[in-house]
Amino acid sequence: VLTGAGISVGAGIPDFRSPGGLYDTLKPDLLTATAAQRREMSYDPTTVVSWSLFRENQFPYLELRRPFILGLNQEKKWKPTLAHFFLDTLEKKGVLSRVYTQNIDGLDYQMDIP
Repeated sequence: VLTGAGISVGAGIPDFRSPGGLYDTLKPDLLTATAAQRREMSYDPTTVVSWSLFRENQFPYLELRRPFILGLNQEKKWKPTLAHFFLDTLEKKGVLSRVYTQNIDGLDYQMDIP
């Protein structure tokens, strides 16, 4: 199964591209980056998740991802959605081999979905 942001929006997790999403609310000045990297992220917020920036400096991506890690592990802020429970049911019935996802929220891992 291939999943995307849509399965986690119901948990209150903003997607990247919508108004109020991560790209829209990104504050490059608060990230550990060089002035040039901050300018690039201000011009193009997708830079924060780009491979080229990650190769040079992992901190912006990891700092962006930190609330998701804390939201799952410490605060339990976000809970799996009906879509996650559907995937879990497929796995328990033996019809799910694996899930490919672009999500960084970790809700699939929280439920032990392969």
